[in-house]
Amino acid sequence: MINLNDPLIKRLIDNLHKSIERKSKNLSANSFNNYIMENRIIKLFCEDKTTGPRQVAAAMNARYKTNMDNEDVIRILKANRLSYQAKRAELLNWAEEMIDSFGRALETQSQKDFDEFISLRNRSVRTNDDERYKIQERVASLMFYVKLPELDSGTDAETLEKFGSVYMKHFIYDASDFLRNICLRPKTSTKGDKKDSQAEKIELLENMLNRSDMLLKDLQDEFDARIKESHQDDLVEFFSRLNSEKYGCILDEVLNARNGVRQLRKGKVQLPPEIGGLFILIERLAQFIRDSEINPILKPGAVRDMRLDEVESCDYEGSPFLNSKEIKKVKVLSPGWVYKDKDVQISRPRLKEVTE
Repeated sequence: MINLNDPLIKRLIDNLHKSIERKSKNLSANSFNNYIMENRIIKLFCEDKTTGPRQVAAAMNARYKTNMDNEDVIRILKANRLSYQAKRAELLNWAEEMIDSFGRALETQSQKDFDEFISLRNRSVRTNDDERYKIQERVASLMFYVKLPELDSGTDAETLEKFGSVYMKHFIYDASDFLRNICLRPKTSTKGDKKDSQAEKIELLENMLNRSDMLLKDLQDEFDARIKESHQDDLVEFFSRLNSEKYGCILDEVLNARNGVRQLRKGKVQLPPEIGGLFILIERLAQFIRDSEINPILKPGAVRDMRLDEVESCDYEGSPFLNSKEIKKVKVLSPGWVYKDKDVQISRPRLKEVTE
């Protein structure tokens, strides 16, 4: 149990508060609007790793007086690369383990436990082929006050909800520095306490200066990424409109037409030369869609067995599921489409229950 009467712990809590307060002064109204809903949703998953989008939507409505449904939660999860349950669980487990180790190190104030915390902090779960887990320090920061609420000076956990990934990352590194000053402090006599205290303050200021330089670089990187994402958003919007009902679900129709043409060719069906150009156009459209890295999610016309958690991210037509373990046979009416990596959704698959 963390001794909150320990002067070192009191100083750490104060330093955490000042770290959050300094960062919050740089926040704009846009930052608040951009992140607070996302962070509250992620925080609810931190509180209960086994929960699902439907339960989180209900919790958001009850706690924050919102008007959300599971589709709103899924959309936010997708935007933050957290929509896949296994990947989300991996991140949440890592964050929980890391914050638990922080708490142990704070209790024992030993170098061994501090080293274990640093090892866990540095154990990245991101992969080499994508940037899916840039959000990992954000998850860890939100997990911090969920697991260690006694370190909240009163408003810190609430203020933290306004931060984006960059500020969250630097909060975790600030907390690491404060913990280091406790666990790795020199074991000296009273005579040298004043000198050692001054040395500790100098080291802390040096760390803060280095962290400020890193923060500026990370903020610039985040700005560049937002510019890149704005281009991506335009592309996603374009293809979303193409596959809307208003324009006849063009992506679906191109895929169906291409598959039909290939079946005709496989069956060596002789077709009038007057419509040969139409087939070429269909192939060119299909190639354009592939080159734009737009891909179907499911196989059109396929019949599959699916559970409730699998159809929650689809438009489902059929009788309601009785529980999360029930399996229903469904037919894919529309495959749904994704851009580039599978978390950026263009349109949702449409499914219909197959009744015997």
